[in-house]
Amino acid sequence: MYERPASLLPSLHDIEFVCPLCQGELVVPFEKESYYCAACSRNYELHGGIPDFRVFPDRFLTFQEDHERTEIVLAALERYELEPLLEHYWSFSDITPVSLRPKFVRSAMLGELRAQRTLRSIESDTSNKTVRNVLEIGSGTGNFLALATSRYERVIGVDIAMRWLHLSRRRFMDRGLPVPALVCCCAEYLPFPDRSFDLIVAASTLEFLSDQDKALSECARTLADGGLVYVNTVNRYSLSKDPYAYLWGVGFLPRAWQSRYVRWRRGASYEYIRTLSLSSLDRLAGKHFARRKVALPGVDRASMQHFPKAMRLQAQTYELLRTLPPFDKLLKWCGPGWDAMLHKDQTS
Repeated sequence: MYERPASLLPSLHDIEFVCPLCQGELVVPFEKESYYCAACSRNYELHGGIPDFRVFPDRFLTFQEDHERTEIVLAALERYELEPLLEHYWSFSDITPVSLRPKFVRSAMLGELRAQRTLRSIESDTSNKTVRNVLEIGSGTGNFLALATSRYERVIGVDIAMRWLHLSRRRFMDRGLPVPALVCCCAEYLPFPDRSFDLIVAASTLEFLSDQDKALSECARTLADGGLVYVNTVNRYSLSKDPYAYLWGVGFLPRAWQSRYVRWRRGASYEYIRTLSLSSLDRLAGKHFARRKVALPGVDRASMQHFPKAMRLQAQTYELLRTLPPFDKLLKWCGPGWDAMLHKDQTS
């Protein structure tokens, strides 16, 4: 049994952690609620039972701002169900325009429907493999975790935002589920030993990372031989609206202009979002995974019923065209995004 702080979430009790910086051994100082790496002289504290292994903060908020926002979530966690809790949380955001908040709430509430599609895609690729240990990078409001915990032996969700990890607890409370293993850390510095996971999932996460190359390198390090990394990400050159700014054509602008354009049109922050083209994604993934497959994602039919009429018509048109040559090949370049399956080969 590993050393652990007394307040650690029960779901984390049998998980081995290493220092995210040096992958060295961690100890628990006597009567302290933290982990300590002697080699790095670095202390990693807990917040509400969740260990904080971050090497750097979320780019949207400082450590102190994230701590303050987390306290807002914890103070309201028992009072609100998930949807009103999300509304309450976003009412404190000074970087999210009021006009976009309902869209983000709706997206979070439809998350489990999207997660069902994600699971179907993954399971079609892993049907002949044994998958026991699963990591989700950027677990957000917990929609994938809520479904995956009943399918796999061990599922861990990590996010760079402590506030989102605690907010996601409400999803499990609403569904009468135990809170799964939640860890606060950077995708570029994972606090897990080599070859820990059979499956790593990163849905709508890659475009927000500080160092996409380093994050994929960490996925390769912590993935077991024969394992799979599933990445769902947005196409920079999509002909549909950008899902984070709800504007057309953002990706076609030079990167230096994108954030200024979004700020002008929406009053929203776009400085820390970096969507990729198909060739950029393949080049980046190819540095760490020899075998990879990129496919056009389907639109979940249950989710589609909740779309506005114009958006539903677009989704139905896309669903038809993505199955018809030559549109299927064309949409690889200008469609909304991709499901990328990145395989780690068995070592001899």
